[in-house]
Amino acid sequence: MRFSSSTIWATTLASVGLVNAWLPHQDLQAFNVTARYEKVGKRWTKLPQGITKIRGVNFGGWLVSEPWMMCNEWTANMGCGTSCSNSAVSEFDCMLTNYRNNRAAGNAAFARHWQTWITPATVQSVHDVGLNTIRIPIGYWSYVDIVDKASEPFADPGPMLAALDAVIAKCAELGMYVIIDLHGAPGGQQENPFTGQNPKPAGFYNSYNFDRATKWLSWMTRRIHTTPAYRASVGMIEVLNEPVSRRDSNYPAPGQVPGLTDTFYPSALRAIRDVENSLGISQDKKLHIQFMDKKWDAGNPRSTSTVANDPLTAFDDHNYIGFVPPPGQRADQRRLMELACTDHRQEAGEDFKITGEWSLTCDVDWKSDDGRAFFKKWFTAQQQIYEEPGMSGWVFWSWKTELEDPRWTYSYLTYLGLVPTNAAALQQNVYQSVCSPWR
Repeated sequence: MRFSSSTIWATTLASVGLVNAWLPHQDLQAFNVTARYEKVGKRWTKLPQGITKIRGVNFGGWLVSEPWMMCNEWTANMGCGTSCSNSAVSEFDCMLTNYRNNRAAGNAAFARHWQTWITPATVQSVHDVGLNTIRIPIGYWSYVDIVDKASEPFADPGPMLAALDAVIAKCAELGMYVIIDLHGAPGGQQENPFTGQNPKPAGFYNSYNFDRATKWLSWMTRRIHTTPAYRASVGMIEVLNEPVSRRDSNYPAPGQVPGLTDTFYPSALRAIRDVENSLGISQDKKLHIQFMDKKWDAGNPRSTSTVANDPLTAFDDHNYIGFVPPPGQRADQRRLMELACTDHRQEAGEDFKITGEWSLTCDVDWKSDDGRAFFKKWFTAQQQIYEEPGMSGWVFWSWKTELEDPRWTYSYLTYLGLVPTNAAALQQNVYQSVCSPWR
């Protein structure tokens, strides 16, 4: 997730054949009808027929720390500095600056964070408010074999993987769909701490780091297909989150053009498929491979035949509508509703497309009665555009923050009653006519 005013973005619907291919083990309409309800004697009713949309949240700030959304966690609990705006703004910087002389303490601090920020109980909470999908951002340093320990001082990833395993096991138990997202690439794909480091310039776009990223993708693909809980829940792997785009003043990063689309994307796809073929994975059990979509404006992901001809590709369109108006107009409710109600995110050839990140961030006062009424309508309008024909659904950023701000925090939205809190109500929400005055 890139926290800046230059991030403006969002998603598409798959054909019936492709949807059946990517589901890990059951229909989307069954995601919230699980054995757990019967075990505990809880009352439930089956969802309306035809729920085939991804509706989910990101587990942001967990396996890739983002201090802006977790400042107390970052400073007090992880010991990564005294503020969230000092030099230690990334995991790389925290370990280098704050734990240079006591690596064991740094490892322990990150292990505590991984074990407590998100837990299996968190997955239960996501499930219980009617969502069916979780996107998990993760960094390349989770695969220790590709980390240059002499120059990349990330915390040891063993406890990270143990925490991830526990969460994935809970996802499998509840029938949740999981997207694994390579959020932090070797060298950093963006000049931003969400990559786990803060490189200037972005240093990902060269053969050395492309090779390390494809090794990570091969490793994660093997982990998914050979671990029962992963195999039951993980249906998609995203090869790279938010590369530098044409909206950025530093576009293109050194080596990005044409390296990203012409070299890395087809190599990434081949790395995943080669592992699947070596394991004898049948076509209906293969992963969807996700790329940032054409609207992201970092090049056309389908520009090579390798990507264009693979039947199980998916696309990720990030859409933060509240950043579109200039700063002085971001509280204009009429303008925000117009933007949401007239937006269309489809792109030719991108047949399985998801709004992988979005939020309700704008300058409207959510604490007022008028503001809360607006946010209910604005959520509904955005849900509708991300679920319209040609779109496959959405994944909100994020489930948990320390901001005490529902505009970024889905769990807080549910607490305040600003969004539907069960699967049936989310399904009915798309039939409201909130956009009629704006079209």
